[in-house]
Amino acid sequence: MMGFKNLGWFIPRYGILIIGFGSFLVGVFFIFQGLIQQREIIEKESRISVWFLAQTEIELLRFTESLKDFELARTPATAQEANERFEIFWSRLPPLLAGSQTAELRSIEGLVPAVKALIKVLEALEPDMQRLMALPRSEMASINARLDELRGPIHDLVRRALLYESNEVSRARERHNELYMQLLGLFGLTVVVGLVIFGLLFRQIVKTNRAIVEKDVAATQAIAARNELELAINSISEGFIVYDQEDRVALFNKRYVDLHPMQADDLQVGVSFSDLLRAAVRNGGVKVADGDVEGWIESVLEKRRGAPEATFESRLSDGSWLKISERWTVDGRLVGVHTDITALKEREQLIEQKSRLLETTLDNMKQGIAVFDADSRLVLFNNQFLTINQYPESIVAEGASYRTFVEYAAERGDLGAGAPAALVRSQMGAIERLMRTRTGSLRQQRKLDDARVIETIASALPTGGIVKTYEDITDRIDSEAERSRLMEMYHAAQKTQALGTLAGGIAHDFNNIIGGIVGNCSLLMADSPQDEPTHARLRLIMDSGTRARDLVRQILTFSRNAESLRKPLDLSATVQESLKTLRPLMPNNVALRTEGVDPCYVAGDATQIHQIILNVCINAAQAIGDRDGRVSVSIQQVDVDDGFPGNDVSARDRAGQPSRIRSGALPNGAYARITIIDTGCGIPEEVMPRIFEPFYTTKEVGDGTGLGLAAVQGIVRSHEGCIEVESLPGVGTRVDVYLPAISATLPVMQPKVVEQQAPQGSERILLVDDDRILLAATKEILMRLGYTVEAHNEPQLALSVLEEDPEAWDLVITDRSMPKMNGEELVRSLKGLRPDLPILMLSGFVSTEDSEQLATLGLAAIIGKPVFPDELATAVRRALVPVDAATREVEPARAAQP
Repeated sequence: MMGFKNLGWFIPRYGILIIGFGSFLVGVFFIFQGLIQQREIIEKESRISVWFLAQTEIELLRFTESLKDFELARTPATAQEANERFEIFWSRLPPLLAGSQTAELRSIEGLVPAVKALIKVLEALEPDMQRLMALPRSEMASINARLDELRGPIHDLVRRALLYESNEVSRARERHNELYMQLLGLFGLTVVVGLVIFGLLFRQIVKTNRAIVEKDVAATQAIAARNELELAINSISEGFIVYDQEDRVALFNKRYVDLHPMQADDLQVGVSFSDLLRAAVRNGGVKVADGDVEGWIESVLEKRRGAPEATFESRLSDGSWLKISERWTVDGRLVGVHTDITALKEREQLIEQKSRLLETTLDNMKQGIAVFDADSRLVLFNNQFLTINQYPESIVAEGASYRTFVEYAAERGDLGAGAPAALVRSQMGAIERLMRTRTGSLRQQRKLDDARVIETIASALPTGGIVKTYEDITDRIDSEAERSRLMEMYHAAQKTQALGTLAGGIAHDFNNIIGGIVGNCSLLMADSPQDEPTHARLRLIMDSGTRARDLVRQILTFSRNAESLRKPLDLSATVQESLKTLRPLMPNNVALRTEGVDPCYVAGDATQIHQIILNVCINAAQAIGDRDGRVSVSIQQVDVDDGFPGNDVSARDRAGQPSRIRSGALPNGAYARITIIDTGCGIPEEVMPRIFEPFYTTKEVGDGTGLGLAAVQGIVRSHEGCIEVESLPGVGTRVDVYLPAISATLPVMQPKVVEQQAPQGSERILLVDDDRILLAATKEILMRLGYTVEAHNEPQLALSVLEEDPEAWDLVITDRSMPKMNGEELVRSLKGLRPDLPILMLSGFVSTEDSEQLATLGLAAIIGKPVFPDELATAVRRALVPVDAATREVEPARAAQP
């Protein structure tokens, strides 16, 4: 009989068989149930497939209806509706060519080609649908015709799908019925066979129990020996694992489990290596890129079997690193030793990070850096080393010789003039001496063919190598040159300011002298008959005085950058008049010609236009020198469509092309262009950027002051114009002056008609001026005009006279610049005594700022000094008898007075 111990073993084993057989029956039951459900699914999928085609036909009808609605009412809303129906109809076709739900349909003969043909038709219709609103009705009819052609094929597809669905469902039902009956018979047969197998297994279990009891003793002894072995293996610091001939775990130590915590739950004796790999993927220890776990496992096993031994590194999911050594034994087992190298890897990563940091730092430096070892071999360099030197890739590599770079630079001409071999010897000798000393540095500069300037510094290393830096210092050198140029311009500006201060200091006295001459001359002319010879000489004195007055005003205008008196004028007539004055001044060997003078009108100052012609033409004559030459002047009206964008933009002379510089912006519009061309020596390229600098001249001392073109530039800018100079040495120079043109219908300034008789009066006038000669002449002129005049050369005395009887005086005429009390102070005091008193102020120069300040004093007018008798008479009458503000013309001063 079976003992209690064996019975206790037998009952669980027998129960397991019963449970397993019952589980088999349950599984068969679920198989039958799955077949029934699958049958229902097939029928449902067939209906879904047919529904796709039917829905496609419906959407075609809806799309056709939306087009009809659009034809009835061509509105954006109906067009949008038609496009939406078009997109919906189109979206029904692609699923018929792909997808599991329509897979059955694609087996219908001719369905796939028909659907592709429909899609091509829709692709052809898409451009017309996008511009639906713009299509004529004829093209709409074409679209409807093509859609009508689609209805037949789609309806035929639906009919064929219905017929196919009916036949396929019927055949599927028959197959499922046959399979159902076969499975039912198989189930009965399986039950019978299972009972037989169950009896045989029961008998075998009894026999197996006896064998197990016999083996228990041997197993106990084996376990004891195994425990001793595991104790020894667990004492080592590396992870240790052994796989048997079937690639299953035979032995492992605790350290292996510690190194692989993700496998701890699955790791046990008897587990196959492939199961461990699956567990690693499942626990997240390993990530398979494409998701093909079994394929990845197979590739790992193939590599594992292909090598008798292997050593590799592996990074686990927790970030730790292992060095794994595997070796096959002679009996077919695999021994693996796993060593934790995480600390070693962290040190390597730290070194790599520092290397990358160093590399990034070097690459972000503006200097090129190259390190050469004691053998003059390249060991390190950054990107700027390549960019600055522009070395080809063929010579740049780690280990390249320093001599290679020197030879390449010498052949390219980077090291200057001379034989390349000699230059190489010189460079290599200097570097070798530096490397032998192992201290110090060597600094060099060289200019490349592309005009860049490179500075190199070679520093010796204690190891015998060198560190060489390369820096492009072109911008720094250009900045230093620009700084020098700006400093020169600053000094020139100081000279100009000094000139303005000097001119302003002498202008007052000079204007008073001219005024005295002109005033007394006018009195003499009035006293002498016009037919006497002295009258003509007096007229010449008057003309000289007028030119002297204009010259003083021009000097002050330039030195003070004052606004000029700009009026509409005929530029052609003004230039022609200037050329008449200029011709006698030109040398006999220089021909002054006019070519193409078109009628042009500008808002300008005739005196300053004359100054432009005079300065440029005199410069042209001086450039021609003693040889024969010509100066051509032309005037044209041009339309600028693409104006100059800014000021002071110059171009270099390249390959015989002229150098060019311009000053001033030139917006789009109509311009009058004055062109002056000479056949002189031309302007060198290096001089061109400085031609507008005040006091800059290349002429001999006494031949020029350097103010000519600077004055022209100032005049052109004040006229809101632009000047462009183009020159080629040995050929000549062309100067183009652009001035904004005005309409010819505007009133153009004409010469003033001198009145036959100056306006007179009988009022009382108080005259104040610190210059006694000018005071006496002005008083005499006013008295001859009939006025009662009281003159004073001290403002304080004139103020005391007015204080005695303010109403006794009809007009006050005062100079602006006087000692002790200037004109502004006197006017304020006079206005305090009598606010309605008319006051005329004489001034040699009034700037824009001065005009705004003097406007607040309530002056009747400001008269520019020196003043001529007719101008004085007219200004006095206008002050005494005011006219309408719209017709009054106040003559602003144009000369400078401090």
